[in-house]
Amino acid sequence: MRRSHRRGLPRGQRAQGPDRGDEGGTGALMPDMKVPATVADITPEWLGTALALRFPGARVTAMAMDGFIDGTAQKCRFAIDYDPAGPAGPPSLWVKGGFDPKGASQGNAFSNEVLFYRDLAPLLDISLPDSFYGAIDDATNNGVVVLEDLILRGATFGRATEPLTPETAARVLSLQARLHARFWGGRDAANFRWLVPGGAIAGAGVVDQYFGFWDTARPLPRFGFLNAEQRDKPRMQAALNRLMEHLRTHPLCVLHGDSQGGNLFFNDGAPGYLDWQHSMLGHWAFDLSGFLVTSLTVADRRAHDRALVAHYLSELAAAGVEAPPFDEAWDDYVRYVMWAFMWVMCPVEAHPEAVCSANSERVCAAMADLGTLGKLGV
Repeated sequence: MRRSHRRGLPRGQRAQGPDRGDEGGTGALMPDMKVPATVADITPEWLGTALALRFPGARVTAMAMDGFIDGTAQKCRFAIDYDPAGPAGPPSLWVKGGFDPKGASQGNAFSNEVLFYRDLAPLLDISLPDSFYGAIDDATNNGVVVLEDLILRGATFGRATEPLTPETAARVLSLQARLHARFWGGRDAANFRWLVPGGAIAGAGVVDQYFGFWDTARPLPRFGFLNAEQRDKPRMQAALNRLMEHLRTHPLCVLHGDSQGGNLFFNDGAPGYLDWQHSMLGHWAFDLSGFLVTSLTVADRRAHDRALVAHYLSELAAAGVEAPPFDEAWDDYVRYVMWAFMWVMCPVEAHPEAVCSANSERVCAAMADLGTLGKLGV
């Protein structure tokens, strides 16, 4: 089910610089509209103006926040009342942005999500939330998007602590293949100057940031899943930095960039992805490996990963891409398992320990089973 509007997003309070460009958007510039810096700045007046282009004449009279998710970004669900004398907009929606100072370490992540919905979403034939508005404050680099409440269309959501079946994982890999194929080999990607190899992850130095949390993570339950070589901090840091260099130098396609199961939603079993703040150019295995080794149980991954990698390659071919040979793709899958080791150091402010621990168990087993460190040459 495809639901992402094709008219472009209004750009809000921002200066169009050479790093972002003016490509892809057709929405009106609204220079007098302030981009909210905190949750308290999201008022009925602000939201009414944000919705005006998509829902002309709808006037927000009241709103109540009845849901809040605090992670790298902050996501607020609002129930909305409209003036009954005029048209109405959606009865509920989500406003997402960097409304907490901790988001400053994420570089361009929040602005990237605005630009994803403006520039890339209209080109993709995959299931996405509808985006009603997006804007970037150039003074702070905070990006804010107003998104469809997927609950209203009966969606269910992935949970990192609830593994997927191999059959569901295959459907997600079909989705990834359609995403990757659309921009394979850099096709059309040069039109969007903000879309760079490694994205905000590389630009903000997230790998070295996370190694700053090593000592904080060491006493937590997740560390119990690490074997002796995985407890070698300098070796792990060298391996991840080597992987990031490979990612930056192999911009094969557009990636979701945070493909773990907690960013999935489902409509009648068909998967879609949320949270596009880390969209970037890079190697396809970054998405595939990060998803596969954290979304299946250890037993299911051991039994099915070869067939699932082959399924992904067949879906690439079906989308018109000359897929890499299986042996080459398998090596890349094994290499990019390393990225999921970041869960070992993930701060609990971003994800609770239950999630970090579940994913750490799966990735540490995969690294040991597959020989990931050897494949990276460290």
